[in-house]
Amino acid sequence: MRGALIHGVLLVVMLVYGYRTWTRDKTVQPDLGAVVLWEKSESDLNALELKTETKIVKLERRTQGGDPYWWGIETTIEKKPKPKAPEPPKPADTPKPGEGSGSAANPAAAGSGSAAGSGATEGSGATEGSGSAAAPPAVAEEEIRKSHEFPIGEAAENLIKAYVKARAMRDLGQPTEEQLKDYKLNDAKSTITVAFKDSPRTFLLGGSVYGGSDRYVQDQQSKKVYVFSKDLISNFELGDAALHLVDPRGFDIVRMETVTIQANDKTKIATRVQAPGAEGQQIRTWGDPETKKPDQTVANFIDNTNNLRPTEYKPDVKVADLTQVLKLVYKDARGNHLGDLILYKRQKAGELPPGADLDPANPPPSDTEYLIWTDKTRVPAVVRKDSAARTEQDIATVFSSDHPTSIEPKGNPFGNAPLPPRPPPAPPGAGSGSAAAPAPGTPAPGGPGAPAPGALAPPPGAAPAAPATPPAANPHGGPPAKADAPKTPPAAPAPGAAKPDAPKPPAPPAAPAPGAAKPAAAKADAKGDAAKPSGW
Repeated sequence: MRGALIHGVLLVVMLVYGYRTWTRDKTVQPDLGAVVLWEKSESDLNALELKTETKIVKLERRTQGGDPYWWGIETTIEKKPKPKAPEPPKPADTPKPGEGSGSAANPAAAGSGSAAGSGATEGSGATEGSGSAAAPPAVAEEEIRKSHEFPIGEAAENLIKAYVKARAMRDLGQPTEEQLKDYKLNDAKSTITVAFKDSPRTFLLGGSVYGGSDRYVQDQQSKKVYVFSKDLISNFELGDAALHLVDPRGFDIVRMETVTIQANDKTKIATRVQAPGAEGQQIRTWGDPETKKPDQTVANFIDNTNNLRPTEYKPDVKVADLTQVLKLVYKDARGNHLGDLILYKRQKAGELPPGADLDPANPPPSDTEYLIWTDKTRVPAVVRKDSAARTEQDIATVFSSDHPTSIEPKGNPFGNAPLPPRPPPAPPGAGSGSAAAPAPGTPAPGGPGAPAPGALAPPPGAAPAAPATPPAANPHGGPPAKADAPKTPPAAPAPGAAKPDAPKPPAPPAAPAPGAAKPAAAKADAKGDAAKPSGW
């Protein structure tokens, strides 16, 4: 009884803890600190930039048609040894006046004296020697920068709001030289620049605090050291991977109640409807706005368009140069416009494999590239070709009047189309199971045309074997002697049939002694042979 009471109390505690966990307030903002650095408005902020030795991440404020928006740019920096320039060919040596091997030459000028010999001038002495004092020449490096742009997502929006009204965890004041080493600020090279309209603020990034992920930073203007929350730096350092727009539509799909599909000068409207699901539960799907009947084909089509996610943004591509394939218009329950998604395509010039040379007579074939545009992307964005091509192929099915609107759990998954033909039955005798009934036209065992005992059956479709020749009569008046069955090579087994076991030859009977009586079994066999018809 006491053990059950203890377990009951523990169960109640766990239920209370689980309830508080699932009902907790998830809108709590991260703690950025209480030390106020500045109070600004978003309109005062022009850009945020994080710069390291290998990457530059920048969020800048832009304007399009009088509408301000934020845009991301990431630049990767790669340093490589600079290739050496080819040396110009050296001119041929021309004999100087007074040089030569003739006897008229001045011996002091062309001789082998100490001036041109192996002395201290050109020898291995201190002037051109190989001592350790000679430093290796510095290797020249070149920077290779690659930039790409991206629209910002929710993480970048939260980062901008945090820097508009910046806070710090702690104010450590102006540090000493020893403290700079402890904070790893003495040789730091990464910086964060907050560019306002009036003046920028730059912070030098140091190491992490002991036992945490918050970072030491130093204001380059006041030389004070602060502790910044990790939420101000971690996503910034990740760059595009953490700051880009995740859903190109830019709104919560729960708000989406109506979708208008436009393609090939046709329009179809789908709305949210209720449909019976598993175990009698109601599910939300897409269907006809008038009849409120669910349409599974349209629902699958709308769900598949969720896979049109950008992999690369093309700010230099003009929409006017693209061919429109599909347009989706999203609205909420009140009919308010949420946004648009337009699918385009274009023919892209073929690309040569790495290391291949261009053959003007056989240029690489062109390829189809699919792009989307939304109110959030603002520029065309490349999407996966397989997902976009499937969406384009399904457009004709969506607008057809006889497409299947529902699929029963145990119904025909091909809609109104006939079921695929069943595979043909296995041939007689195939497999390792029990003996099957002979097929029509197959001779009965022991009948005319039947194979000899131990022989394999002919494959299906083969001509039946000729009946065995009746045995000749016994000249001594006894029963006719059995004729040996003609030996034919065994037929190949049918495809898929089990391989028959090889027949084992019977052991030869022991020879009876001279004058011994014939065994009873042999007599019975003889009588049986005499009673059998000629076909056995």
